[in-house]
Amino acid sequence: MRTTVLLVALAVAGCTAEISGTPGTSTGPNGGPANTGSSGSPNGSGSAGGAAAVGTGGAGSTTMTPGVEGPSPRLLRQLTLKEYTATVTDLLHITNPDTTGIPPDVTIAGYTTNVTGTFVNQSYMDAYSSTGAALAARAVKEAYTTLVTCTTQDTACATTFVNGFGLHAFRRPLVADETARYLKLFDNTVTGGDFKVGVGLVLQATLISPNFLFRSELGTDGGQGTFTLTPYELASALSYTYWGTMPDDALFSAASTGALANKTEIETQARRLLADTRGRARVASFFYEWLESPRAYIAAKDMGTYPNLYKPAGGLSAIVDAMRAEEDAFVTNVVFDSTKKFSELFTADYTFANDTLAAYYGLPLPGTGAVPAKVSLGAGSTRVGLLTTGMFLLGHARTNESSPTQRGHLIRANILCTDIPPPPPNVNTAISQGAPGATARQQITALTSTGICVTCHSLQDPIGFGLEGFGGDAMPRTIDNGGAVDASGQINGLAGTTAPITFNGVKELSTFLATNNIARKCLATNYYRYARGFVPLAADLPASDKLGQAFVDNDQDIPDMFVQVALQDSFTTRRSAETLTQ
Repeated sequence: MRTTVLLVALAVAGCTAEISGTPGTSTGPNGGPANTGSSGSPNGSGSAGGAAAVGTGGAGSTTMTPGVEGPSPRLLRQLTLKEYTATVTDLLHITNPDTTGIPPDVTIAGYTTNVTGTFVNQSYMDAYSSTGAALAARAVKEAYTTLVTCTTQDTACATTFVNGFGLHAFRRPLVADETARYLKLFDNTVTGGDFKVGVGLVLQATLISPNFLFRSELGTDGGQGTFTLTPYELASALSYTYWGTMPDDALFSAASTGALANKTEIETQARRLLADTRGRARVASFFYEWLESPRAYIAAKDMGTYPNLYKPAGGLSAIVDAMRAEEDAFVTNVVFDSTKKFSELFTADYTFANDTLAAYYGLPLPGTGAVPAKVSLGAGSTRVGLLTTGMFLLGHARTNESSPTQRGHLIRANILCTDIPPPPPNVNTAISQGAPGATARQQITALTSTGICVTCHSLQDPIGFGLEGFGGDAMPRTIDNGGAVDASGQINGLAGTTAPITFNGVKELSTFLATNNIARKCLATNYYRYARGFVPLAADLPASDKLGQAFVDNDQDIPDMFVQVALQDSFTTRRSAETLTQ
């Protein structure tokens, strides 16, 4: 699906009055594409993980010379629900804000950060209005003295509050007309002489302003069709890229002094943000979406087949929560605390488990209660790295069985960046339980090895076969449905190869991925998409390709690659693009 940038530009036109300072007015772009994630899996593997949109261009070849990096498209980026929640927490100085009334984030091409995924329509505005009103009332009650630092309750105090709060809410200084409009909310005929009422009205009006709900990446005209982000736009771009929330005082200061015009300062700020606890959390969120880990939360599991999943206090939910904690702790340890290398993601001989998950896995209990701790897998373990974490194995499986198709699709699409089209219309995607002795591998092979299915399934199923040593409960196994597990596999048609790449079991597959340049570039491509909010195609491919090529050629640590996104010319310059393609 193609979405014209004019749709995004309509947000500029629709919000002209409010961007000039009219409180409480917003039209924004309406409609927008539905979730176009698709699956080539007969098992319903959900979103194509973004791989179908990425293709093999750029990240698909082992060697290449990236083209000339150009400016990125001008955008207004609506805050995702997660960004909105984090922002109101920081802005209003409250904890655990109730934002459940706002529609959930839509996943586009694998990511909630995709700019084509969220659009303000009437239902959104109703939700923002009611949620903002409740949050404003709560902030006045709980954080008034933090928000309003002056005590005179006169025009001077109101002006100080409006300008200070507006700077943080709009992530830039207010212009004179905006200040004047918001000060009208302190008029005695409106407030009845109660200064706190005026504060609450300012909070409420600000929270439904497009200047708050959208973060600008429009820039100022630099001539010849190019635009340069302002220092305050850069501050927001950095904070939302690495923290998923508004800038802090250090970023606002760097913007006000103009220091962000210097790439040295941009790098300093990017590294500071990334190293913060909020930076670690943002990295974990990226991996969570890249690996399609939310699937584990909606994966139905048959209690009769997998009774152990329901034994801990809290049942299946407690296990999945522990697996989420495992994934977050594992990836942030690799990225920040251990080697910081791509290869360790796939070859680590440890995981992170709390007492609940360690007991489920059959590992020594760390004795840390609900907090995950580093646990050695042991020399004889069949687990290794990301591909054997619980979220991956549990989420990419059927109700009472594994799914080589789902697992192979994720690896092929998201880790090797290969297009896999969805199944043809009217194809029966159901797989019935096989007769005793018929393994999942044998069932799927019988269904997909001939006819129209073979072309796509030959790209994914043979990869997934390598994970057949783990059932749909994420536990090791040697027997499946009464038959012996065969975990041999192969990768067919990989760019730069002339013969299938064979392996036996997940450890050999993981070892291959750990040192494969296509896989390394694919990580960079996916991070580019997550950070920048769109699929890099056409004019934006050189920047994405350049990021991946440097990651490989310079053997960069993962954090260095993440920081490099902010140092690209395309991070600070914009073009009036004709289309965005998701």
